[in-house]
Amino acid sequence: MGRIVSSLRAAWRTVSPLGRVLVALAVACWALAAWWGWRELRVMAASLVLLCLVSAAFTLGRLDLSTSLRVEPSRVEVGQRAAGAITLVNNRRRAARSLRLELPVGLDTAPFSIEKLKAGEPVEELFVVPTHRRAVIPVGPAVTVQGDPLGLLRRTRTWSQQEEIYVHPATTALNTLAAGLLRDLEGQTTNHLSPADIAFHTLRDYVPGDDRRHVHWKSSAKSGRLLVRQYVDTRRSHVAVLLSTDLAEYASDDEFELAISCAASVAMQAIRDEQTLTMLIGGERIATEDRKHLLDRFSAIQGRAGHGGTDACLRLARRVAADASVAVMCLGSRLGVPEIRRAATRVGLNTTTLVVRADLAATAGYRIVGSSKFVNVPALGELNRCVTQVLS
Repeated sequence: MGRIVSSLRAAWRTVSPLGRVLVALAVACWALAAWWGWRELRVMAASLVLLCLVSAAFTLGRLDLSTSLRVEPSRVEVGQRAAGAITLVNNRRRAARSLRLELPVGLDTAPFSIEKLKAGEPVEELFVVPTHRRAVIPVGPAVTVQGDPLGLLRRTRTWSQQEEIYVHPATTALNTLAAGLLRDLEGQTTNHLSPADIAFHTLRDYVPGDDRRHVHWKSSAKSGRLLVRQYVDTRRSHVAVLLSTDLAEYASDDEFELAISCAASVAMQAIRDEQTLTMLIGGERIATEDRKHLLDRFSAIQGRAGHGGTDACLRLARRVAADASVAVMCLGSRLGVPEIRRAATRVGLNTTTLVVRADLAATAGYRIVGSSKFVNVPALGELNRCVTQVLS
């Protein structure tokens, strides 16, 4: 009895909303015909039942398929081409009649109509994945659909696993972020000359006031004049990148995407320069050991109004990145300079701060207020120029 009930439930699930309406109408016609004795209602009920039986014939038959879903590449940058292919193989001894295949791609569904699937012969269908927006796009699983042309019955079966495509944010290359603490053995050299450091640059003539400990006596003896060692500053390589995910701080979705691209560009440059990186997104610390997985996390960022704002990022940075040589804050245009300074002062983050404000309506430029440097970025292509100017 239990198997019969299960079979009836499975059969009822194949009936579409339109089919259920017709079934209910057929039952109503039979009931009214028996009550009133109208022949016309009996004919209508019989016609509806016959239509349902004919529709059921389209769903009969078993499928035995082998499927393979491929997406290449699985990681792309915004705007780059991504495509995939699904291959079907009929494992039965006889050919399968035409069938309909549906493949979910993100929020859309790609339909495929296969006229005939011969036994053992693979059939490949290609599709293109839209990559115009940063996202994590689920692809699949592939579903075969058996049903009548009127859509009264719909029998589906899942054949493949779900794959994911990571659409990474657009990034741009930056100059070395050599801003931070001085005299760090493992730091990076800068263009600033120093009278005393560990990175030797050249020899120069002695001038009054130079420390005699830096006099190079052998070279002085050969040249007949006093020469001293000239050094360049080295700076500690620890960058903390903070990204606000509070949509209330952004004027538009495009501005939010620009801030994400700026944060990703700074993070990728820090990794390329082999600097210590602390990545804070919306008040959450993100692992930075693997560049690929870090970009995957950028693809999955979702903004929320009133959550993960600048205050939350600064408080977390105060706990986990207090020793950073420079903190790069990426946020939107709705926060003004006074609000940002008050937030930084309240949290007490004792480090050099670079504030990158994504503002599509602003003019590219920078300003320095106290120990904080503010950069207005209207487009990703302006980021490197503005950051280079403010850090030079």
